[in-house]
Amino acid sequence: MLTMRNLYWVIIFLLIEILMPAMAGEPSIPLIEMAKPAISLALYLPYIFIGSGLILTFMCLAWARALHSYSMAILALFFAIKSLAILAAGGISLRVMFTGNSDMLNTESLLLTTLSNIILFGFIIKLVALKRTAKSYYHLLIRVAFVMVITVPLSYLLGQTDIGLLTQLLTSVSLIALVYVIRKVPENRLSNMFFLILLVQLSFNVIVYFLYFWDFSVQVINGLDMLAFLLMAIMVTYLMGRKYYCHIGDEKFVQQQVLASAKASEIAQQELLTLQEESQEQLESRVQERTLELHIALQELETANQELKEKNTLDALSGLYNRRYYDQKIMAEFRRSRRNLTPLSLVMVDIDHFKRVNDSFGHLAGDKCIVEVAAMIKSLLRRSSDVGCRYGGEEFCLILPETDEKGALAMAEDICQSIRQQKITHNASSIDLTVSCGVTTYQQEKGVTPEIIFECVDKALYKAKQAGRDQVQVNTN
Repeated sequence: MLTMRNLYWVIIFLLIEILMPAMAGEPSIPLIEMAKPAISLALYLPYIFIGSGLILTFMCLAWARALHSYSMAILALFFAIKSLAILAAGGISLRVMFTGNSDMLNTESLLLTTLSNIILFGFIIKLVALKRTAKSYYHLLIRVAFVMVITVPLSYLLGQTDIGLLTQLLTSVSLIALVYVIRKVPENRLSNMFFLILLVQLSFNVIVYFLYFWDFSVQVINGLDMLAFLLMAIMVTYLMGRKYYCHIGDEKFVQQQVLASAKASEIAQQELLTLQEESQEQLESRVQERTLELHIALQELETANQELKEKNTLDALSGLYNRRYYDQKIMAEFRRSRRNLTPLSLVMVDIDHFKRVNDSFGHLAGDKCIVEVAAMIKSLLRRSSDVGCRYGGEEFCLILPETDEKGALAMAEDICQSIRQQKITHNASSIDLTVSCGVTTYQQEKGVTPEIIFECVDKALYKAKQAGRDQVQVNTN
């Protein structure tokens, strides 16, 4: 079983195997015998690296799909591109399948390294939500990525060694920028661990610089890059696993809290339900009492409103509608007549010699005459739409909707005849009473208003008075 301790020994042994041939000319026989396993491992190191890179990439992709994690998908892409960049630096190129141009092949490592650094920027931006929490540092990484992109064309003017140095330089710059940004974002357990990973990777880059300046072989430098990448991949994978393990733990804790809250809510609801059941009968009884009281109050209010309405519209002495109601009703019936194109008739009734009655028999007798005439008028109005009003003093006005002149004339003559035949007694005295009536009918003539209609009926009444009273006159104008 490969533990972390065994992994450290393997890394140290591979370093010794890579560095010793370059530092010593001809190794001694015993050293060669001791390094045989390491030499065998060095021969298969590119293949081990390819397999490890594929495993890391597919593992992260599967993880990304299972967890629906965009960050893990970016990390899988970084592992794949970085692996190809290190292989290209060691001479294992994918471009050779498409071109034989040596310049194109020499720049492949720089191009892939730049692309992997930019992808790593995207991973960090997504991981710590840099665009939302620290926009200035987000723009800093964008500028560094832009500088790396415009540096790539310079590699066509450089040799292979210079391209390797430029590759390490761009990687170091990107790592320094990430270290700076990680230290500036709000501290948490994740950022501190990632800061340590970046420092380890940066340390390997510094070692590679020295190896370049000491003229170590490309195989040594490439082997060190592979080890640095694998170490970084293991640490980053562990970090992401730790992150999602904590995330799952937090979700479970939240779920437990929700369940506990739901259970407490259920207990509270049960207690509330019990309390409601206990007080339900008492509450229903109170509601019924209040409903009954409200119903009685509404009935009293309705009665009071009806009485108030009657007081406002009825004449207290005659029992007919008063002048105020007449003014409202004549306007409404006038508009309805004009809208429906139906006739509207008015009958004006006036008690003959009423002043003489008051002077001869007294005002109480006059009041009794008004009451008797009003009762007779009310008895002769058989339609619900016909309205009788006391206009003032001994004058009465009848509003007859949908009644032509002939019908209104008949109504007025019935009133005259009925009053003439009725005997009114007061204090053993008999009062002979007659009335005069004026009639007019509105037939949608232009320019006519309710006031003009009343003037016409008033003129007809005056005409009946002038003609000798106790008769009906019609105003046809």
